[in-house]
Parts: sequence; C-alpha cells; structure tokens
Amino acid sequence: MSSKLPKENETGAIEYKSRLSCNNPERIENLASQMRYRLFEGGGEAIYLLGIDDDGTPIGLTPQEEEETLQILDEVAGKIGAKIRVLEKAPVGDRSLVRVLVRVGREESPPVQTTIAVMGNVDAGKSTTIGTLCTGELDDGRGRSMRKIARFEHEIVTGRTSSVVVRLLGFDMDGRPINWNLPNPLDEAQIYLSSKKVVYFVDVGGHERYLRTALRGVMARLPDYIMLVVAANSGFQVMGREHLGVGLALRIPVFIVLTKIDLVDKKVLEATLIDTVETLRRVDRKPVVVKTLGDVYRLVELMPSGRVVPIFLISNTTGEGLSILTEFLNLLPPRLRWNENIDKPLLAYVSDVYDVKGVGPVVAVTIERGVIKEDDEVYIGPLQDSSWKKIRVKSIHINRTVASKAKAGEEATLAISGISYEELEKGLVVTHQELKPVWEFEAHIVVLKHPTTIRRGYQTVLHAHSIRSPVMFTYMSLEPMRTGDSGIVRLRFLYHPWYLETDTRIILRDSRTRAIGRITRLID
Repeated sequence: MSSKLPKENETGAIEYKSRLSCNNPERIENLASQMRYRLFEGGGEAIYLLGIDDDGTPIGLTPQEEEETLQILDEVAGKIGAKIRVLEKAPVGDRSLVRVLVRVGREESPPVQTTIAVMGNVDAGKSTTIGTLCTGELDDGRGRSMRKIARFEHEIVTGRTSSVVVRLLGFDMDGRPINWNLPNPLDEAQIYLSSKKVVYFVDVGGHERYLRTALRGVMARLPDYIMLVVAANSGFQVMGREHLGVGLALRIPVFIVLTKIDLVDKKVLEATLIDTVETLRRVDRKPVVVKTLGDVYRLVELMPSGRVVPIFLISNTTGEGLSILTEFLNLLPPRLRWNENIDKPLLAYVSDVYDVKGVGPVVAVTIERGVIKEDDEVYIGPLQDSSWKKIRVKSIHINRTVASKAKAGEEATLAISGISYEELEKGLVVTHQELKPVWEFEAHIVVLKHPTTIRRGYQTVLHAHSIRSPVMFTYMSLEPMRTGDSGIVRLRFLYHPWYLETDTRIILRDSRTRAIGRITRLID
C-alpha cells in the first residue's frame, strides 16, 4: 500500500482520504452521504484507504492526524448506522497509511451476504473444508468435518457429496466467526440473525456422475465467487479442470484452496502448486499465492474483476493456513449488485420443490429481480402445457427464519396454495404477471468438447438458471461443429417450454459433449 495506487474510482466501494480534520455538522453530513454511497456500491461494506490522495499518491498520516482521522471516520459511520474496523497500518517513513473496513452495523439491517460455490474434484476436501470453517473444529483426518455437514446418509457412509448443500458462515464486526460460539454452529437461523456478514457456501459434488447436479447448484444460485478446491496429494485432476472451465464460462471469479498440505512433502507440494499456477496462466488468469494478511487485504479488492486468482495453502487437520483463509472470506466483497434489481418486476426461479405434510407445496426460489411478500398473489409457470397458474404465497422463510418478504439476491422458501405438488418442477418462474414461454431460441456457443461432429437434429441437455431440459439443434451457422468451433445455433426444447431471456448464459452437456454459450435471440 506504500506504492502509488491507481486513481480513485468515483464508483465502487473503495474510498481514498488523505486525512480528515474538520468535524463541523455540514462536513460530517457530506461525509455520511459519501459513505452511504460507498456502502451501497459495496452491498453493505466499503474499504477506506487513509493517507492516500485522490490520484493514488501515498501521503501518509502523522500519529496525531491518524487518531483524528479515525475518530471522525468513526463518528461518520455511527451517524449512518455503520461501524469501522482498522485492518492494516503500513509505514511511509515516519507516517502511516491505514486501511479501514466500513460495514453496515444496524441491528435491524440484514447482514452483508456473499455466495460462494465450492467446486473441485472428488476427494479434494471440499466438504471437509466447509465443515472445518463452519464449526471451528479441525478434522480428524478421516472425514469427521465432512460428516458434520453431509445432507444424506449415503454421503456420510461414502464420504462423497452427491447433492447440493448450502452452509452458512457468519462473522461479527471484528471478523470473528459467529458459528464457533453457537450451541449448534450450523444453525442457519441463529447465524443469520447474529451476524454482520454471512458467507453462503454452495457445496456441490465433485464426481463426474454428479456434474449435472453441480451445474444446477452453480447456475441456480448465482454465486459471487467459486472456491475451487485442489488436493495437494493428487493435484489438478479432470473434474477440477472441468469446474474451472465452468467458472470461466459463467464469468464467475475463482480462488483456489490447496488442501491436505500436511500429507505431502515439500517437493510434491511445489509440483502441485506449479501445475496449478501453469493451469491458471493458460486461461489468462494471474495466480497469486497468499502468504500473509497483507496479501489478503490487497487481493480482496481485486477479486470482483475475476482476473486475479488467489491460492491458499491449508490443512484441515493441523489448521495451517485456515486463519488467513477465514479473514479472506470475511472481507470478500459481494460482487453482484442486487440493490439495483429490487425495484424491478419480480422474477424468481424455482430451485427446489417440496411437499410438506400439513403445509402443502413449498418451493425454494432464487430471487433475481423484485420483491415478493407474504399473501401476494403471483403466477408460476410455464407449466407443461405452456400455461401459468395463479398462486398465493402463504408464508416465506429465509434461512429457516420466518420473513414477511424476500427481495432480489435472496434465497427463500415459499409455502404456496393454488397448485398441486405434482405440477411443480425445478426451473419454473415465479412472477407478478404471465410471461411468454420460450420454445426456441438462438445462441452463440463454443464447443469445448465433442468426440465427433454436431449436426442439426443433435440432442443434448441445456442448463440455464435452475432449468435442466433436453434441447435439439434446429439450425447451425456452421455445420458440422467440432471441438473448438463456435457459431450461432438455434435450439428447441423437446418436451415443454421454459421462460428465458436474452443474454442468459447457458451450458450444454451430455455424456460426450460440453458447450457454453449465451442466448442472443428468442424466437416467436
């Protein structure tokens, strides 16, 4: 932080201040308005760099200036219900530069939320890492941490995740994990209500047979980042590379967690690290091995760009590297700007369906736009016959907590009436008005892998949002298409229509084929 920084950006969640010295009411109000804007840009948190001029030149603060600046900054934050935490002080001669975290601190404010999809090859240690982070207890080397967060009995027995599991890690204002001091460290409601920031881990299976489930888990839950887990003793394997490709295709920033470093000697660890670094460089990413908290403070600000890929070296049995990774997760900023979508018309994709005894049909939804309230009358569809049904929202739960409404960026479960459980399926849309179903659309795709050639009439499976449905190629600008080819294609759903929009990112997948693309036109 002592070298010259880029010029201050007028947008975003990072603010430069050379010093603060005037605390008259008008100045405090102006600073408060500025802080509100930075917090809005950062989804509830912002970083202030003190002792830095607007052009990025480090000026530094004397001890007296530092004390006065922090005092005024704390007063400004208190005025808008936020709190500050000093992260780092760097010397510049006899002066200092100070990095400060500002985070919304009102009791009634929802916590800052960041969603991370956890991917990687089978047996890389994904679930074990999540279990260790969420419980604060080290693994015994035989999968104890994994068994604590497993969803099904067969996952406990095999030690392999086959479903999509969401776990929460909460932090207080000082960056301490909330979970570790709770009677039940996995109690979602208590974590959500007690935290100033919540990290949602979306844990997906790493085995190739569970790829379709993994894709739905990632595409349906709109993660801010992907945590790609690589085992030090086995390295970057086939599915790990496949999952990296998914992150790149969906343009989701990635960071690497290299686990099991206690099981290998120095030479093996270095070889795995070199292979990981070279793999990232081949896809035009800049890998950085994280060694200190100073590295963390600098890298979290760069993460939303997706260009830099931090690499963490950890052991879930000895605890090595876990404190640095935990602080990184605490500071990792939300990437998606949900506040801009709250005032838009409601659009929520159904990611799961349940038939709850005594309650009736319940749907889990990811809200992409708008707000849904208890007792709202909304539409759900398109159903298999292309129709929409009017339903009533009887109740709403967020993180197992009763809520009166849910807004863009949140995942909620809705108890509904007016439709039977048998009519529901994943991929349906909840909205305030009937929308036009899509049978056919055009997309620009890139074929990543195919053993022979693709021609018109070829059938495969499309993934988009929580939709997983078979499609057929009805037109191709380039025919045939082989591995590495790209072009415009027309795809038609085989069995019933879905609701999609232009610019939606899609993945085409079957046992032999992988392709990625973006919808360019909907066909009437």
